[in-house]
Amino acid sequence: MEFAQRLVALVETGRRQSTYKLATMMAIMDVCVENQPRPDGTLAIPVQELAHRVVAYYWPQVRPFAEYGPLRQSKSAPPVILKLVGDARELLLDRGVRTPEAAREAEDPDYLRMVRSVELILAKYPLTHLQTPTRQLAHLRNDFIYDASAFHNNVTRRELEQHGPLVLRPGVAEALRDFAPLLKPMIEMVWVGDVVACNRQALEHDDIAGFLFGSERSHLLSLRNPLRELQDGRCFYCDRMLPAEVHIDHVLPWSKVPIDGVANLVLVDAACNLDKSAMLPVRVHVDRAVTRPAGDLSSIADLTGLPVLKTRTVNAARGIYGTLPPGVPLWRAPKQYAPHGNLS
Repeated sequence: MEFAQRLVALVETGRRQSTYKLATMMAIMDVCVENQPRPDGTLAIPVQELAHRVVAYYWPQVRPFAEYGPLRQSKSAPPVILKLVGDARELLLDRGVRTPEAAREAEDPDYLRMVRSVELILAKYPLTHLQTPTRQLAHLRNDFIYDASAFHNNVTRRELEQHGPLVLRPGVAEALRDFAPLLKPMIEMVWVGDVVACNRQALEHDDIAGFLFGSERSHLLSLRNPLRELQDGRCFYCDRMLPAEVHIDHVLPWSKVPIDGVANLVLVDAACNLDKSAMLPVRVHVDRAVTRPAGDLSSIADLTGLPVLKTRTVNAARGIYGTLPPGVPLWRAPKQYAPHGNLS
């Protein structure tokens, strides 16, 4: 609890010129949810892995927001990372590559070149200053998350490669995984506030939150027919025949862990989707989703251009359910719930 309190205080009082630090902190947490720490409690995270995940957060955010156009996420000059992501996104969409995960799986050279640029920017700025309080309290800096001594504003790629991965201090990965359900919504709320403050328009917080952190559903529409065939025309959750109007659902909710992979996506009816909303389902639903025939999932991935991401889904489920307190209600079916730990 002390670690979580320190992190909250850092987010609330830390120096920020852009949303880089918030995106980096979210990326670190996502890695902790999906990966087990070493026996000594540390967790090594390649900076390039953080770059991939920061890119994934910004990917939908560089779209124009209604009539306002692209939203500013900096108090001064437009952040370079958003420009890099925006340019790469436009280029890749023209080639039919719709998600950063798909570009990563395909090892697209333009995408990988962009990620390497983002990697160096992360090392120079957010990773250097992430643990720095306000300017007035800079002398109180304490690298309680990771040792940042190798990062600085002029770090070179050679220095970064020689340094190797960022290593979270003992116990930090476990704490971030355990407190992610509380910390992520708080950081998202701060992020929304920063974006509203950076833009002169009268923006509604709720509208901005949905735009920044909601799943970009348009690229999932191609899944409808293949998933309908895979599921024999039945809702994944209730097994009733699907109507003409169907919903695509993230089995592990997008708000918990942003995984847009075929292994985490199912076709459901409106009743199930609206009732489940952002709740965690009983574990059996996740197990059923990830154990669908690998060949079928791969065929759907090839057909739609979306990656499978089975390993990420399995690892995320292990991290989420493994730290969930007993008794937490999990969604089973419309109006039906089961406490975690009770054969869920």
